[in-house]
Amino acid sequence: MSQVHESETLEDRVVEILSRLSPKSLMRFKCIRKSWCTLINSPSFVAQQLSNSVDNKFSSSTCILLNRSQTHVFPDNSWKQEVFWSMINLSIDSDEHNFHYDVEDLNIPFPLEDHDYVLILGYCNGIVCVTAGKIILLCNPTTREFMRLPSSCLLLPSRPKGKFELETVFRALGFGYDCKAKEYKVVQIIENSEYSDDERTYYHRIPLPHTAEVYTTAANSWREIKIDISTKTYSCSCQVYLKGLCYWYATDGEEYILSFDLGDDIFHRIQLPSRRESGFKFYYIFLCNESLASFCSRYDQSEKSESCEIWVMHDYDGVKSSWTKLLIIGPLQAIGKPLTFWKNDELLMLASDGRATSYNSSTGHLKYLHIPPVLNRVVDFQALIYVKSIVSLK
Repeated sequence: MSQVHESETLEDRVVEILSRLSPKSLMRFKCIRKSWCTLINSPSFVAQQLSNSVDNKFSSSTCILLNRSQTHVFPDNSWKQEVFWSMINLSIDSDEHNFHYDVEDLNIPFPLEDHDYVLILGYCNGIVCVTAGKIILLCNPTTREFMRLPSSCLLLPSRPKGKFELETVFRALGFGYDCKAKEYKVVQIIENSEYSDDERTYYHRIPLPHTAEVYTTAANSWREIKIDISTKTYSCSCQVYLKGLCYWYATDGEEYILSFDLGDDIFHRIQLPSRRESGFKFYYIFLCNESLASFCSRYDQSEKSESCEIWVMHDYDGVKSSWTKLLIIGPLQAIGKPLTFWKNDELLMLASDGRATSYNSSTGHLKYLHIPPVLNRVVDFQALIYVKSIVSLK
């Protein structure tokens, strides 16, 4: 009996040690022993490795996934879009004086036409949901896997040419994990309209109710679901996934957050804090530890400076929510987009000129982070805080 117990203990130790390793090392170890390959591919091990990565127990660095594009013009004036993905790992010494980074360029064979570009529209558990031209892909940048989703059941393949013909336009996309069904889902919101003239000018555009559809990895197909939002609704943010819910910043004349419960396929409207009287306008939502955070700012034209506030949502039950003001920044110049908190009191941001900055909420100091030109002054880019995982798309 003692030998069985020792064998089980040894196996547990091996699993614990392996689950602390980086995905790159695990991919190599799969080729060493068949038993390790079976172990690393098992759902329980994948879940444990993901949990360790999310908790960040064994790493002091923050990983940024950077998506950027560059237009290449040829001598005959033809052009093509080039897409580049990189992972940037940021870390600070324990004394918080020495800043370190390393950059890993990724070569992901996206199926692109010459004029296509890639947009990151959702992220969950190391898997990124992107649009590449007119197609939707799920991609794990760590393992270089990607999967093409089937065509939408609501989007028309081509634009109509005559009046009073339905036009469908992609408006927003969300991606996350349904904990009840234990599967990944993609939700897509479609804006519908028609025109009362043959020229199809904007002034003759007639907005129609939005429609929505959800894709599940288990069925590998789309199905239409109910949505009831204003025809004036506009979403201009990359979605945020948190604990079974997708969130978007949206506006229909009033700023709010649109949420989608992946468990019951229901949309909800969440009110943002009232800041209009103070001149603040909300622009972004992002994750702050295990909470949803919103970012608003006010620009002072006379001082050429900007003041910002970060609010954190608490106790959202699907109907009501409460907000707490977490941080006031500024007035400062060149404030851009917040990415995440790291080292407890450091807010990692992108400045308005594209450079990475770190704001210390305790001291109020703002410093530029000296990382390579891959992130400095990039005009067309997206960046998100990324957790490496070995979650498979198969």
